[in-house]
Amino acid sequence: MPDRLQGRSFLPLVADPGAPWPQESFIQISEAECGRSIRTSRWKYHVTAPDTDPWDDPAASRYVESALYDLDHDPYERDHLNGLASNRELADGLRERLLARMEEAGEPPARIDPAAEWTHPQRLVDPPVHGFDLADARFGHQPPASGARPR
Repeated sequence: MPDRLQGRSFLPLVADPGAPWPQESFIQISEAECGRSIRTSRWKYHVTAPDTDPWDDPAASRYVESALYDLDHDPYERDHLNGLASNRELADGLRERLLARMEEAGEPPARIDPAAEWTHPQRLVDPPVHGFDLADARFGHQPPASGARPR
């Protein structure tokens, strides 16, 4: 790798697919926010630094958990799992892995605060939908109900 770039060559992995290699990707986010993430084959864990200016601050001493996704079951990252008590042990492990990767990248020591705990309510259909009269409605290519005139 050129000295002006951070990172490491993956040429050893190409030469020997069994070579030791990190099991996650480390991602640094700037400009839109000062954030850090790791992505494993299944999980994506993301933290942000709310007290920083992303244009001026390349790193922070404090981050807060912002997102946790189960990519096997939510590949489009629509369901945030951070803050759920059921995922606390997982998030703690990912936090430690992220802090280690940040240190390897030469960042100053930082702490990551856990997301506020919450419960995952059962999802409900939008309440106004419950008031629609759908008795004579046709969906898609359904034939009209017997005796009903086509609309």
